[in-house]
Amino acid sequence: MKLKAITSLFAALCVLLVTTAGADDAKIPGMKKTPAAAAEALKKYAADAGMKIKKVAVEEHGKVTVYEAELKAPGKADREVAVTADGKVKGEEETIPLDKVPEAARRAIEANAKGAKIERVQRINEDGETVYKAEYVLKGKATEVVFLRSFFYPDGKIKPEEK
Repeated sequence: MKLKAITSLFAALCVLLVTTAGADDAKIPGMKKTPAAAAEALKKYAADAGMKIKKVAVEEHGKVTVYEAELKAPGKADREVAVTADGKVKGEEETIPLDKVPEAARRAIEANAKGAKIERVQRINEDGETVYKAEYVLKGKATEVVFLRSFFYPDGKIKPEEK
């Protein structure tokens, strides 16, 4: 009799835990539309980074559909991570201070500012390539420029376009 009561209590606790986990997912905008493998990968990534998922959006990266989560945590730089439907990480974006950008990229970002305020810099890793995206604001107008590592010299000067 005791074993049956313990088993019933354990089963009820498991149902409660599963229901609560599902309820948390339901509170995250966009998570309901995310395939199970992608949702699990996003949750694991966020947990490993010590961050919380704020929202999930469906986007196209080239010809690949990805599920991109916006991650936040007090005292940490904002991040985004994109995973494919099967849960593989496709790309990561992290807002970083300008002084943490490699010198050549930093020089190129600063040279391109031309009087504009550098509002934000992001390091983007996608498909094994790292790029830096800078957002500039001049006279209330925002502009974003992406700097590929292969397109600038060590002194920060931008290489001429190769044909």
